[in-house]
Amino acid sequence: MTMLAKLEEAIKELEKQKDDLQERFDWSDLDQEDVLMETRTLYQKWYSAARAIISKNQPDRLQEFDDEYSPGVRNIKYLLEEVGSPSIYKSSLKKCLDVQFGILAAVPIHLKYSSYDIELTAYSILMDDEIEAARYLLKNGFLRSAGALAGVTLERHLKNLLRKHSPPIKYSKKATLAPLNDLCKDKIYDTVVWRKVQHLTDLRNLCDHDKDREPTKDEVTELIDGVSAFLKNHPTP
Repeated sequence: MTMLAKLEEAIKELEKQKDDLQERFDWSDLDQEDVLMETRTLYQKWYSAARAIISKNQPDRLQEFDDEYSPGVRNIKYLLEEVGSPSIYKSSLKKCLDVQFGILAAVPIHLKYSSYDIELTAYSILMDDEIEAARYLLKNGFLRSAGALAGVTLERHLKNLLRKHSPPIKYSKKATLAPLNDLCKDKIYDTVVWRKVQHLTDLRNLCDHDKDREPTKDEVTELIDGVSAFLKNHPTP
């Protein structure tokens, strides 16, 4: 089980405890001292567990969570510990608890998209580095190597577009640029873009395969610039 799955499991358990507390607010006589003390204890246990999760995983919302507890009036601490007849404030207690749980329940989605942002940033840096490496090879006269690297970068990006599409589009592990481009046609981009990618594929093939002639510097430059533009115009969704 992943850490995110374990966290979601813990939050589900805290949701059950929250529901039990809210039911207790409804039927318990909170004006009786022994009932009130027991309710305070149960809430404090819930509060400590929920606060620990938020503090560790989304600290920027911790103050918002704490504000429903204290300070001020009509918060949980005030209603459970300081008012003379907490029973008449049952709806306010339930509302405060709902707000706190809403903040808690949002933690997994925050972590999911934070990780996604990190992944996209790392991927973007990798693509930029490969384009720069291809330009360096081109500058130093290694035309085939420069074109081949640009082609690998384009192929990887097409696979990523297919994988990140909703729903994901399956492709063969051995698929090369031409079949990948065909899979993207109409589902990810239009025919005009498909033709441009097909042209880049032809240039890549010229660099990859030892044919009758060597690729020219202009052709390799066009390939690298074309791949760079494609990455910018069609980022990972």
